[in-house]
Amino acid sequence: MEMEYRVQSSSKLLPSVISTLMRVMESNPYAKFFHSLKDQHIIDISRIVIRSDPNHDQRTHNAPVASQVAAIWVEDGGSSQPLTHDIIVRPHSGSSQRFQWSSTSTEISTFPINEVLVQTIDDLVEAEEQVAQSSSSNRKVSCREYYCYQFQIRIGQTSLLLRCGRLLQQFIVDMYIKIEMTRLDFIRCNQDTIRAELYQGIIDSLHLGETEGSNIGRPFILPPSFIGGPRDMRRRYLDAMALVRRYGKPDFFITMTCNPQWPEIKRELLPHEEVQNRPDLISRVFRAKLTKLKKDIVEGKLFGNVATFVYVVEFQKRGLPHAHFLIILDSKSKIRSMDQYDAYVCAEIPDRSLNPHIHEAVLKHMMHGPCGRDNPKNVCMRDDSCKNKYPRNFAEITTNRRNSFPIYRRRDDGRQARIRGVLLDNRWVIPYNPFLLAKYDRHINVEICSTIKAVKYLYKYIYKGHDRVLFAVTNATNTNRADEISAYQSARWISPPEAAWRIFRFLLNDIYPNIVALQIHLPSMQTVTYRSEERLEDIAENNSRRRTMLTAFFERNRTDRNSRLLLYEQFPEHYVWNPKKNERFWSPRQRGFAIGRVIYANPVEGERYYLRLLLTHIRGPQSFEDLLIVNTTKCSTFREAAYRRDFLKLMIP
Repeated sequence: MEMEYRVQSSSKLLPSVISTLMRVMESNPYAKFFHSLKDQHIIDISRIVIRSDPNHDQRTHNAPVASQVAAIWVEDGGSSQPLTHDIIVRPHSGSSQRFQWSSTSTEISTFPINEVLVQTIDDLVEAEEQVAQSSSSNRKVSCREYYCYQFQIRIGQTSLLLRCGRLLQQFIVDMYIKIEMTRLDFIRCNQDTIRAELYQGIIDSLHLGETEGSNIGRPFILPPSFIGGPRDMRRRYLDAMALVRRYGKPDFFITMTCNPQWPEIKRELLPHEEVQNRPDLISRVFRAKLTKLKKDIVEGKLFGNVATFVYVVEFQKRGLPHAHFLIILDSKSKIRSMDQYDAYVCAEIPDRSLNPHIHEAVLKHMMHGPCGRDNPKNVCMRDDSCKNKYPRNFAEITTNRRNSFPIYRRRDDGRQARIRGVLLDNRWVIPYNPFLLAKYDRHINVEICSTIKAVKYLYKYIYKGHDRVLFAVTNATNTNRADEISAYQSARWISPPEAAWRIFRFLLNDIYPNIVALQIHLPSMQTVTYRSEERLEDIAENNSRRRTMLTAFFERNRTDRNSRLLLYEQFPEHYVWNPKKNERFWSPRQRGFAIGRVIYANPVEGERYYLRLLLTHIRGPQSFEDLLIVNTTKCSTFREAAYRRDFLKLMIP
């Protein structure tokens, strides 16, 4: 009767196939446990309510607009207790047993389980252990490596996992959260080391030198090594600003999004398979296109010789990844006339007879809206107006605006196109580069930003961090409580393409040239790490253990006359830091290029701030004492030395 009922549900099902599947499931211990869940009467009357609050940063807290499986992950960075993600197994006896998220018993093995009668939870665990012990290979792989292996596309093989539709989305998101929780658990167990690094000045502070009262005594600190964390994004932002100090303001701001209709994606899909159900494929193809775009800009010199660039990959709630580029050209390739603006950036509908391919691409990818009165519910609408200021005004020529993007040429030539039921003209065209648009067949917004004075805003925009959402869990029969602002909690939003990208270990951001963060510390205030079994006398006698970037910089200046011509921040351009414990020294650079950045110090930190001020102005000091000497007079503090050198405009009391 069960088989007949299943066959009647669809005319495409074959009784022989259904019968075979039923026999397989009868001998599978996991299937027995899942089958027993029908006896569990669980009535879920709760629901998750997502709120779009304009008072929060809409760059990260915007509401989702795409249909996809996603995870709302509460990252409780202020708690020392790990968030649980466990599995509860309930046998027929009525009792229950909880398996921790890190337990190997919760892993579904890839090896066949011996045919045993599983009646209790212990039987299930024992069956898993038998499978693990029967493995002939002793090589261990990480969770990320294992799942990365499972998500590979192999010629001549069909992966059932990659054909599971929305279940694949859920599986990828779930496994990435598991990997990330493992990293967080490791950080929780090593807080002593992290705190020592943070407060001894090895890394940059997140806010005002970590001196705010709300930051004192926090039990859990995310270090800069945690990718995507607040300190990681802050460090990358400061690295990017070091490039601005060296090369000037950025010249181009480019945004590229993923196209689900790319032929590289379409040819891998089965008939009737949806693109959103293959986040692994989306991530792979977009990464390949992103790499090619970088080569066109840097090696192909599309806009000229590139002095430096940064890019950041983001995953917002639109279902597809996108990347932001900020490019700085060298002095010979700078844009100096309006004719060059029009050569690189266009904001008009092209002539269909002259450029049919570009004409079709512009109408498909580069038309904004419609919004405003034609579509007041569009996602760009804020306070009854478009936040992107469309439609723009017609303009016969390209002109510059003060502290803003240029006004691109948008002639009133009569060209129109019907987009989503509304006739649109040149006022609705998003600025683009014809070559990039034709080659990549995707939305690629190209803006000239050399006239913008608020450079920090551009870099803070691309380094804003993870996408987030405001949510509340409420009773389905009473939704009034969800209207309270205090009931909503901010959490991280994780989409399947982001989970796949991180499992594949693709880069989230890149920067050229490399930035070397230079340590600063007061005399005898450097951090020294050691094992508990080591003798303190041996540590004190080992000079290499106490050597840091700064002290090795002084030592190099005492023996190398050429290095005395350099500032501390210029040192990485000519020397390479060797971080090995038994060596730790600066050696002459043989290849490559890097820029130094003296790490942040806040004025409220006192002497450390004035030490940084002296190091950024004095060339070739050979010791801390050299920094204190001004015109043969030795000062008592770094503050006094900075004042006597006219680095400060304040009076010493």
